[in-house]
Amino acid sequence: MVELSRILVRNITSVRNDFYEVIGKLYFGELIFYPVFEMESFSPGYWDDMVGSWLII
Repeated sequence: MVELSRILVRNITSVRNDFYEVIGKLYFGELIFYPVFEMESFSPGYWDDMVGSWLII
């Protein structure tokens, strides 16, 4: 998991990545780019759309 995390986030300043292990298999969950990880809301709300537009997935 650590090696996969390093590969996924090597050029990203701040991100949390989630993996899950289920019956011996490793699954990727998600990448979280917001530094407080959904504990706060963007204010004003249009910032959600602006920050989201910066991400190329």
